[in-house]
Amino acid sequence: MLPGLDIVNKLLFPTPQSTYTADDFPGELIWVPKSLNPDAASLEDCVPCLLLTTTSARFFILYLHSNAEDIGRCYNFCMSIRSQFQVHVLAVEYPGYGLCPGQADEDSVTENALVALNFLTQILEWPLDEILVLGRSIGCGPALQLAARHRVYGLVLIAPFISVRELFREYVGRAAEYIEERFANKNVIKQIESPLLLIHGKQDTVVPWTHGQALYRECRTRKRMVIPDDMKHNTNILHDAAFFVLPMLHFFSLPDYRFDDMIVPQWVFDRKPAQGDGKSGECVLTTSHVFQSTSASQRCREDTAGRPRPSPAHDGQSRAYSARPAVS
Repeated sequence: MLPGLDIVNKLLFPTPQSTYTADDFPGELIWVPKSLNPDAASLEDCVPCLLLTTTSARFFILYLHSNAEDIGRCYNFCMSIRSQFQVHVLAVEYPGYGLCPGQADEDSVTENALVALNFLTQILEWPLDEILVLGRSIGCGPALQLAARHRVYGLVLIAPFISVRELFREYVGRAAEYIEERFANKNVIKQIESPLLLIHGKQDTVVPWTHGQALYRECRTRKRMVIPDDMKHNTNILHDAAFFVLPMLHFFSLPDYRFDDMIVPQWVFDRKPAQGDGKSGECVLTTSHVFQSTSASQRCREDTAGRPRPSPAHDGQSRAYSARPAVS
């Protein structure tokens, strides 16, 4: 690798200015310690996430966003998929994005994604076969890593890339050989055992749709690819149901239901500076209470009635088919 090519990492993770504060999204913004141990966790150990729950949903969607947004900016998208598919949603923040400390790179982003998955399976005790992992653009990298290590109910990739080196080859040609490889997705996708839904627009000029096609061909599990003719990299995929909503409903048989209560520990909502110890940058997460999370979103709506939300970003049997364009 040539000296100074860490600029590649800065291009992959431009870390836009935060669109939310610690006071936003009450009852939905949570803080997950990387160790899953809430006792005197430092701020650097806390991964901010959005936890959006609904009534009697069987499935969780774990969402890994694109590189030009944080979880505040993708809030409306997450709310929409919760409503469309009647699922719970957990959206994960990347280091350096929003309120999450650190610097985003392949390892740190994947680490945060694994923390979120461990939170679902170990703290909420949600089974892997009721979790869907959804990645968009750069988020497809950590999404594939999760699915390669854990057999989840399903994997959804929107505008994925073969690898960082191969993506840069589209722009700089042979000079890409001097770029250190990151997110070797073409190798990782061979390891997944979960069903795959892959969506990539033919008008994508950021990540050409042939990247998605190459990954689809390497996948060895049950799979489906959707190739909308009019979809670009940053297209609102909810605009036309044929792009995303209908394939999700049909391929994964959504929605489905379970009727036991989800118990969320109160400490995930408590992010407070440590008092009286003279130290900064620490949070004390208390462990004395739990509550049923089906009331969290209801309480949030009551507390924030009339308050505007951030606008969504839009960068945030095996067969392939093309989605039809919307008809006005």
